[in-house]
Amino acid sequence: MNAPIYGYVRALPGLSGQDVDRLRRDIAAFAQQRGFDAPLVFTEQSWTRVAAWKALVGACRRSRTRDVVVPSWQHLNTHYSLSATARRALQDAIRGQVWYASATGEAS
Repeated sequence: MNAPIYGYVRALPGLSGQDVDRLRRDIAAFAQQRGFDAPLVFTEQSWTRVAAWKALVGACRRSRTRDVVVPSWQHLNTHYSLSATARRALQDAIRGQVWYASATGEAS
């Protein structure tokens, strides 16, 4: 059994439903390539909301999952410095690691 991981995607402005589906597939590919179980991906339907974020943190705590993957830093916040802060906050909340599916941390 591989280590568990969850995914998180924020439906950023300009992303179509097809784009979001592609990002979810990118997250699944990242997980498989790195030996994680196929992830449950939490999707924030509006970039101004945090419902999926809260559900993600709750699920991580309940299942003791310590790894989360996002497509890129922009899915944590569209401002880089705030994204770095959000990444640290999420890592603290789950007591684990937040990964970027894109090697550069940029949306593919």
